[in-house]
Amino acid sequence: MRFLAILLAVSALSAPCLRAQTAEEVGREVLTAYKKKDLEGVKRHMPPVLAMTVDKKFFKDKDIKREVIGLRRWDGKVREVRYFATKAGVTASVYYDEDADPARIRVFHLNKAGDAWKQALGSFLVIEKEKFMAYGEKEPSAKAAARAVAAQPSSQPAIVQGEPQDPPNKGYVIEMADATVVKDPTTAQLRKAFDALGEENFFITLNSPDGFITASRSGGSYDVEYQDAQGQFAAIDEMSSDEAFELFGSYMKKERNWKGKAKWRPFD
Repeated sequence: MRFLAILLAVSALSAPCLRAQTAEEVGREVLTAYKKKDLEGVKRHMPPVLAMTVDKKFFKDKDIKREVIGLRRWDGKVREVRYFATKAGVTASVYYDEDADPARIRVFHLNKAGDAWKQALGSFLVIEKEKFMAYGEKEPSAKAAARAVAAQPSSQPAIVQGEPQDPPNKGYVIEMADATVVKDPTTAQLRKAFDALGEENFFITLNSPDGFITASRSGGSYDVEYQDAQGQFAAIDEMSSDEAFELFGSYMKKERNWKGKAKWRPFD
């Protein structure tokens, strides 16, 4: 027994140390998983709260289908990775392919979570190459990222810290395409989240203890879906920003008639 304990101790000391994967490595793995429609591979690098909502219907989503088709021509190589800081932390922009417009490129965004890189829904983006080149070549430290964010002029109202204008909704979490996360949001924070949506920050999900509701921006309107114990459903008609916000607010306040604000069909 004593010999076994010594052997285990020696083995532990001699075992190679596991290092955290780089953003380039994670980006390549995730993009390959999308290309091969490897569901477990996609979920492996998702935040747990998002991975729990992903099921076998994931690759039937029209936006995911579009990205998978676009990846057919991808050669499996990452061109470059650059970094920038947001109020939610550090984001890695993984440049993996060209766009039809020579001034634009295709990137995939990863968010730093502890020592790991995680994707968020809405990570596929087409951006100006000039904008990408303005990002940093090296990953900033947590302190450097905080200083950089503090020095940035505020173009949108901050929604991470919250405001005491109305009570928090415990157990709910807002997640957005730009990596913003708001726990126990107030109605005022939800309003500001919708105001912050745009061409690149085009996706918002409101997670609840029983499921989620999500909206993706398409032009000036929104495609809305929700999931609960009965399954996943999509709104038949597109919604305006105000209509989607009102629906999200009713969902967050647990109003009994929130589903009546739209017509629904089973999610394909």
